[in-house]
Amino acid sequence: MVEATDKIKQHIDSEREILGRNLEEIEYRFKDATDVKGYFDRNTGWILGGAVAGGFLLSLALRRSSRSTGDNWQRRTEERTSTMPSRSPRLVIAPHLNRLSETVDNIVAGLVGVFSDNLRSFVAEAVPGFQEQYDKQHGDSPFRSAR
Repeated sequence: MVEATDKIKQHIDSEREILGRNLEEIEYRFKDATDVKGYFDRNTGWILGGAVAGGFLLSLALRRSSRSTGDNWQRRTEERTSTMPSRSPRLVIAPHLNRLSETVDNIVAGLVGVFSDNLRSFVAEAVPGFQEQYDKQHGDSPFRSAR
């Protein structure tokens, strides 16, 4: 009877140890899967590329929507302001959208510039003689990174 009890205790202890290791493994995998900083560090290029593409598409969408509704909006605004003594807050929205669109355009242009400069530097480091050929064709760039 004592031997059976000892075997059961040993079995329970070994199962508890296995379960503990499994829980630690699950915890490690969960932390690894939800580690945003680690994911960003591993996929920086893709994330920045997606941000640039998203900003570019947002900029195009805002620009198109302001162009397509701009004439009608301007005509309606002129009609309203001719009959109204003061401007309504709704009539000030379009300039803010234009400013937002310009800001997004500038951000995208800056990100594209940084990306292209880093890409050129990366290729120059990876391919011998690339920088010399690039400089011959395009001249010395004032934006060349100091790597």
